[in-house]
Amino acid sequence: MIIGLLRTILIIIVFYLVVKLLTRLLFPPSRNNSTMNNRNNKPKKKEGDITIHFDKRTDKKMFGKDSGEYVDYEDVDKDE
Repeated sequence: MIIGLLRTILIIIVFYLVVKLLTRLLFPPSRNNSTMNNRNNKPKKKEGDITIHFDKRTDKKMFGKDSGEYVDYEDVDKDE
């Protein structure tokens, strides 16, 4: 019974590998894939280069005049 189960699992694995190999041979991956084009079109940056992009839509202040006031605080040690 166990030998039959192992044989069935082995047949399924071999069938899967054969189908995978045939699909790669018959249908090779397309070079016109949009993700491939996006990766290749990016300009190459040298190590250490810094690029800053500004978003003109977020040119607003985060806090208005009525947002509250700044409160200074101190860390309190629990040992004292």
